[in-house]
Amino acid sequence: MASHWPVIVGINQYQSLQPLMYAQFDALELRDFLVNEVGLPAEYCSLLTDISPMVYQGAAAPTREVLLQRLAQSCDRAGPEDTVWFFFSGYGVRWQGQDYLLPIDADPNQIEQTGFLVETLLQRLAQGGQRQSIVMLDMNRPQSALAVDPDGQGLGAQTMSLAEDLGIPLVLSCQPDQFSQETLAVRHGLFTEALIEGMRFHGCLTLAQLVDYLRDRVPELCQHHWRPVQNPVAVLPPGQQYAMLVPPSLVGQMPVGVPPEPAIAPELPEAEPLLPAPEPERPPERGPEVIVTPNPSPEAPGDQSSGQWPIVEPPEPGLLPPGELPSYPPPPPAVNANDRVPWGRLGLAAAAAVLLLGVLWRNHESFLGQQATTSDVAPAPAPGDAPATGENTAPPAEAGGEPLFPGTAVSGAEALARARTALAQRQYGEALVWFNQIPEDERPVDYQVLVNQAETGYANASLSGEAALNQARRLIEPLSASLFNDAIEQARQVPAGDPAYDQAQADIARWSRVIVDLAEGRAASGDLSGAISAARLVPEDQGETWGQAQARIQQWEQRQVNRRLLQEAQSLLQPDQATSFQTAIEIVQQIPPNYPESVIARDRIDQWSRDILAIARARAAAGQIPGAIAAADLVPEGTSAYAQAQQEIQQWQGQ
Repeated sequence: MASHWPVIVGINQYQSLQPLMYAQFDALELRDFLVNEVGLPAEYCSLLTDISPMVYQGAAAPTREVLLQRLAQSCDRAGPEDTVWFFFSGYGVRWQGQDYLLPIDADPNQIEQTGFLVETLLQRLAQGGQRQSIVMLDMNRPQSALAVDPDGQGLGAQTMSLAEDLGIPLVLSCQPDQFSQETLAVRHGLFTEALIEGMRFHGCLTLAQLVDYLRDRVPELCQHHWRPVQNPVAVLPPGQQYAMLVPPSLVGQMPVGVPPEPAIAPELPEAEPLLPAPEPERPPERGPEVIVTPNPSPEAPGDQSSGQWPIVEPPEPGLLPPGELPSYPPPPPAVNANDRVPWGRLGLAAAAAVLLLGVLWRNHESFLGQQATTSDVAPAPAPGDAPATGENTAPPAEAGGEPLFPGTAVSGAEALARARTALAQRQYGEALVWFNQIPEDERPVDYQVLVNQAETGYANASLSGEAALNQARRLIEPLSASLFNDAIEQARQVPAGDPAYDQAQADIARWSRVIVDLAEGRAASGDLSGAISAARLVPEDQGETWGQAQARIQQWEQRQVNRRLLQEAQSLLQPDQATSFQTAIEIVQQIPPNYPESVIARDRIDQWSRDILAIARARAAAGQIPGAIAAADLVPEGTSAYAQAQQEIQQWQGQ
């Protein structure tokens, strides 16, 4: 039975480089999704992060030696029908014409000796006995790494060329002339956020489906979070567009959820701005450039389902919103009891452990009484300032003489100026980061007022309309509906005519409404079964409230049916069988409109229709004209691929 062998790498706390913020969380979330939600055996997954040796059995720190070992082990263990995944989130650099991934022990003064050559990675995958390889790289690079090579190529250009030559599917988080963005709002890189979102909520089972989703979603996230434009790039060799992202045997266990509603930042209360807010330059809404090795079959130009995406001109560089730094932001403020930002699946305790372990790792030599052998990277001077005397300004540099990894340390005055600018632009998370960098003896008299304003803005930024209501319902959801039911039964013992009778009846009515609110909270968090159980506790004699509860029960039960239909349809898909997509479409067409799952159903019907057309084209390219016509005839009317399918049927019939 075919399986997958992922090697997942995420590095925050480098030994000799400035730390990243969320690369480690990218890796942890992807591993937990594949193991806990998809059902991939934990022993098949190699996780390499800063803290993974202390959290997961069999995990290791992502040193260069361990990284090479785990890659070789996964390739050796994979069978002839298996797939080897390689996911990396961390620093990458182009040095003397070669692309490198930087492991946790990389030395910026010795890139060739301590970096992990991308060519070595791809060559090892090409030599393995596995049927399929998938490479996804979220390579962070500083501003000075954009245009450093005499040949004008940036980080990722050589990687794409090698992947195309070796026939290995590749997805890069951004174009060679762009930055890979991350944000405090989601505590992830935007690329990984969209990647997991596409698989978890949108049924992206194949590379083609995922690339199609990333093309639209990543720029959308950049715009929503006010980040410079980022366009993923993909190399999909012929015949590998439909490589499965999860083992076929686990498709039926894939989670079926409703994607989170995008939050809309509300207006701040009336107040004079601290600084004039310049009009930020919006990133273009253009989808990403996707480079795909063309199929030999004749295709309609620009049709994404054909396996050939149009090549678009890269956007103009320098789309940073005014006041935003071109390099990576410093680490977020330390977590404390008043931190209003949730740490996701790891919990507050694990988050504190992450920070502590990161400090221990970066300073382990000091704790052991040993002298560090690597020097710190010099902080980048502010524009127009000269480097301070005695600072280390000699990490290796490409053409142009700038350090590969400029630091982020700034003076208290500059941190305050940047914090005020971020606050004026309503970039509350970034403002909090900069406020935290101001030394106590340099903080202005209105420091706490500014921090409170940033915290309030950040806490409220994700709450508006229905999102705010659902958030409120989730806050009360931990309460037990059965306790209110018990209270109702106790209050019923107050007889009519008793002085407390009217109050008891009022309490019963109020507690019944609370039960409905608790049920709504469970539904808002995805627990439909718990919502139904709670709503059934509303007494029948509560008239309007009971009727409301029964209506919601009926809706939630239908949603449960909808989810089962989506899961059933998903489990039937076979990448090379057009009829399996047709059957799946017929199943999800049973989902009624006006339900959250109907949006997912429409998206999948349209995607599966394009998949059917792609299968038909592949058959036509192989000379199987009757099979191509039969497949194309399965494309449902009313989908985006229908008109093109009918046109190509006529062409094939003419042959």
